[in-house]
Amino acid sequence: MSALSELQQHLTRYWALPYHDDVSLEAKLVDVQAWQRARLQRTHSELFEQPKNKPMAEYFLTQLYGGGEFKLLAKQLERILPKAKKLERLAKETVLETGSMAIQAAILAIELDMHLAQWLVTQDLPVNEENVLAAYQAIDESAERRVQINNLKDVCYRTDKYLNSFMLKKAFALAKGTAYKHNFQPMYDFIDAGFKAMKPLDSVGGFIEPFCKRELLIIEQVHAAGNEGKVDSFTVS
Repeated sequence: MSALSELQQHLTRYWALPYHDDVSLEAKLVDVQAWQRARLQRTHSELFEQPKNKPMAEYFLTQLYGGGEFKLLAKQLERILPKAKKLERLAKETVLETGSMAIQAAILAIELDMHLAQWLVTQDLPVNEENVLAAYQAIDESAERRVQINNLKDVCYRTDKYLNSFMLKKAFALAKGTAYKHNFQPMYDFIDAGFKAMKPLDSVGGFIEPFCKRELLIIEQVHAAGNEGKVDSFTVS
């Protein structure tokens, strides 16, 4: 299956998520996502605030963790994908695969947070640390959360691989004008944003490894036996 065919499948799954047709669920999801971004900023403040890491942190928070910007991207991609065969000739298939994987990772993050929002709606609870913790523990998608983190790591290492390939970087840069001409700007810009965010890093491992280590520890703490109701489960030293 081509990268664009896989991308179409991801988008079909995204548009099937029930929050698109449920105003109250969508509002709760927006609140959950805002809480998640604030929690990520707090958890990884030391990592995110390092000057070379700031573009990558911003990419994570605005692109790979959903939100309004992703919905706009999804709408644009949905419009252009039926006639996007030319895009596979403009960029390397491996680069498109990485872009598709990044979009899949973003959709999984949205889906998992939507499940938290659904539980909070059914319980008629506001979004705060205590209630989000209760939602995490009631739903218990710890395995899916680990997949989400591992997917983010995979996307980062694959993107770094292409950044270190002169030929791939050159081919991708040369494709920009043609991609824009044929209205493939959203997909091109999404992939390019990942390249630009990663470029200042001394090493991708120096960013993604401590990020994933902390996130996996939080997942373990949140779902550990006997941790029910302990809001400090979201805190790591």
